[in-house]
Amino acid sequence: MLHHAGPGPRTPSRARYVRILPATLACAFLATACGGGGGGRDDDARPRSGGGVAVSYREAEGDDAEHLAFLRRRRLAERVAEDLNATLRLPRRIAVVGRSCAEDDVPEYDPETRRVSLCYGYVGEVRAMFRQARDPDVPGRTAGVITETLYHEVAHALIDRLGLRFTGREEDVADQFAAYRLLARGAEGRAALRAAADNYAQYAADDPEEGDPSDEHAPDAVRSANYLCYLHGSATGRDREPADGGRLTRERAEQCADEYRALRRGWDALLAPYAVRGGG
Repeated sequence: MLHHAGPGPRTPSRARYVRILPATLACAFLATACGGGGGGRDDDARPRSGGGVAVSYREAEGDDAEHLAFLRRRRLAERVAEDLNATLRLPRRIAVVGRSCAEDDVPEYDPETRRVSLCYGYVGEVRAMFRQARDPDVPGRTAGVITETLYHEVAHALIDRLGLRFTGREEDVADQFAAYRLLARGAEGRAALRAAADNYAQYAADDPEEGDPSDEHAPDAVRSANYLCYLHGSATGRDREPADGGRLTRERAEQCADEYRALRRGWDALLAPYAVRGGG
């Protein structure tokens, strides 16, 4: 979901990844964004020694203080870091930094600074969309979308920092990583993935004619359908996401178990050299 709230052309897709690495980095293996303003020091600006995922926050500006409080209270970034540090032994540090960002900026991984930036304003934007939709669980659904976004951006960091080799579009692979880790978190993770799928559908509905053939992201509607497919293919019985004939057709649903198995095999293989034994 690339968010463009202001004037000017809208680039499709929620999560914008700043591409500084050469395209040739993406080679052979696996078949889903915040620059700008926001001064102040990091709460934990100097990374600890060793590898792993570390979280810090910069001082919030203006109305962003409410969104920073939401992130701290829910420990969304910290829980993503705890999950990854418990399952992966990462030789290089990946920093996740919460900050106030320039208007229209969205969360991103920047390979130049080697940081994932989590924009406080993005939290407010997602929350406002669920409020407008009269969602019965605005805080929970907002937390789900933010968690999915964090996994997506950390996937870009893993690809960069570990030199992971894959085939296909990096944005699709990062979406698959978000699903891979969320589905490993049980019912809570499934709810977060569903919230992200619904949020992508909201963005698609806001701009039904979106689409730029040169954009590295799939259209929001496609990303929504992909997440529903992974939800469907990873479960059985009553837990299975229904094929409603809309975002998830019956024809697509028949392939979803195979898609999910391929996704899991691919990421298992990519991360095998870094896996913590018994880490889930």
